[in-house]
Amino acid sequence: MQPKPEYPRMQFRRTQSWENLNGEWDFAFDYNRSAISSEKWKKDDFYDKKIIVPFAPETKLSGIEDVDFHESVFYRRKLKIPVEWEGQRIILHFGAVDYGAHIYIDERKAFDHRGGSSSFEVDITKFVTPGNTHSLVLHAEDFLRSATQGNGKQSKIYHSQMCAYSRTTGIWQTVWIEAVPIEGLKNCKLTTDIDNGTISLVPTYYSQPINKKLEIIIKGEGVEVAKQTVICASGATTTIKLSNPRLWSTIDPYLYDIELRMLDDSFEQYDYVETYIGLRKFDIRGNRFYLNNKPIYLRWVLDQGFYPDGGWTSPNDDALRYDIEMSQAVGFNGARLHQKVFEERFHYWADKLGYITSAEYNSFGADWRMFETKYNLLTDWRACVERDVSHPSIVMWTPLNESQGIGSDGCDLSSFGHERNSIPYKDFVNQLGAITKAIDPTRPWHDASGYLHIDNPEILSVHYYVPSAEQLKDMIHPNKEEPEKLGVQYTRSCKIEYNGQPYFVDEWGGFGFIPKANKLEGWGYGDLDIKTPEEFAKYIEEQAELMRLDECIAGHCYTQLTDVEQEQNGIYTYEREEKVPPEMLRAIFSKKPDWSEY
Repeated sequence: MQPKPEYPRMQFRRTQSWENLNGEWDFAFDYNRSAISSEKWKKDDFYDKKIIVPFAPETKLSGIEDVDFHESVFYRRKLKIPVEWEGQRIILHFGAVDYGAHIYIDERKAFDHRGGSSSFEVDITKFVTPGNTHSLVLHAEDFLRSATQGNGKQSKIYHSQMCAYSRTTGIWQTVWIEAVPIEGLKNCKLTTDIDNGTISLVPTYYSQPINKKLEIIIKGEGVEVAKQTVICASGATTTIKLSNPRLWSTIDPYLYDIELRMLDDSFEQYDYVETYIGLRKFDIRGNRFYLNNKPIYLRWVLDQGFYPDGGWTSPNDDALRYDIEMSQAVGFNGARLHQKVFEERFHYWADKLGYITSAEYNSFGADWRMFETKYNLLTDWRACVERDVSHPSIVMWTPLNESQGIGSDGCDLSSFGHERNSIPYKDFVNQLGAITKAIDPTRPWHDASGYLHIDNPEILSVHYYVPSAEQLKDMIHPNKEEPEKLGVQYTRSCKIEYNGQPYFVDEWGGFGFIPKANKLEGWGYGDLDIKTPEEFAKYIEEQAELMRLDECIAGHCYTQLTDVEQEQNGIYTYEREEKVPPEMLRAIFSKKPDWSEY
């Protein structure tokens, strides 16, 4: 059975002419990084292993499960091009390859890509012939310990430890190939304006169409609600007004289906793509978040997106949906997607299920002081935002987490001017913000979750791990003489100021509770010896209620949804088993302040 056979891009579906390339590939470790110079990669006997794509070689589902460091690996498979694809562009897609990817067709270099989290495509038309079979080779390089790339929670030492887990190398998302008309659609950015009841589309094409039109058909529950035809112009905006628009929300995640039909000068269909959109608005007003012009209290959970048998890659599509359903079952209305750029189909299910999220980059492990690192992070993050910008479930962008880490010299970066008052650091963060806002001015930009924010951030987020509600209260309101004043966090010489923006407790809890024997020695925050589900729920409820009743707090994010390897402080186990009856926690996390409409 082919792994992950679903079409991966649900917001840009061209399912009439595609082939999923997941499955068994030839594979080889290049231990000495000499395969290119020695040309061993061209020989059949070099590929001494088989791997199941799209699972990384460190994982059980890959069929290899080698958890060591791998700086150079090679993949190979035969690529037969359907004869009926003659006269069209042949586009090869990679959901993600960690980190660098070099593509060869019949031993000819076709493309190079840098970025372990961003999707990319390769136009291989000039390298292949419809009806023929070709050799496709991918050479992946992953310099995890170089500090030039974002690693997220991948461990920089051999063993997993504390908050660092097993590594991911090479292909870790779906690979597929498709045929596209020469002047076909390449992308289509979607935005909505609920105050004016409109949907705006910005299509781009592989080359500027000549004498062609774009027909846009919008449907609600299968019924056509709007239609417009325009002359094809790459980058031009088309805005369509809807009658009686139905909004997307966490309560009613209503989606409009959209058909994009390119028509030639005889009005015959030239290209066809399906997409969808949800009409919603998410913004900040004073110290509150607003969804569709109504205040919303964020009741989130931290989700790291790791799986016991797949690492960064979900074992199947149902697992992506199930993680969201598990979270909703205990009362959360969304998640902070932590230190990983999630598979695009996760966002599809979040759109379908009404689950709001913060999209975060895997910034840990990167030494921003190095020019190469800045370049890598800026370009990879830009591509990630561009890919996911049209998903209604994503309500904020968070490129950085805590803005701290270990540099290539093994030293704490905060001791090298890594505070917010450092001009190079502020310049780097401001560049991230400028890129993000240029692509998407509609969402809040959350510069960094917790700790080091630049001057006057849009959102002030804090991370508080304490065992008792009384300690949490003292951290949120440390000034006994002026208890209405909010607390800040200190990191070296950096003091975070509060200027009236939303105050978001973006990490808290993390209580360790291991109800069953576990082969790993686990840990949780607070150093608590919790023995029963009732005791576990009590610790959570005391702090959740304190925050819910505090008028100053705009939302919170509990750590975390599931255990991850040795970090066993999840609501569920790593295998997605219940630790506590869901209704017990739902009674806690589903509560909202009186002022929240959602």
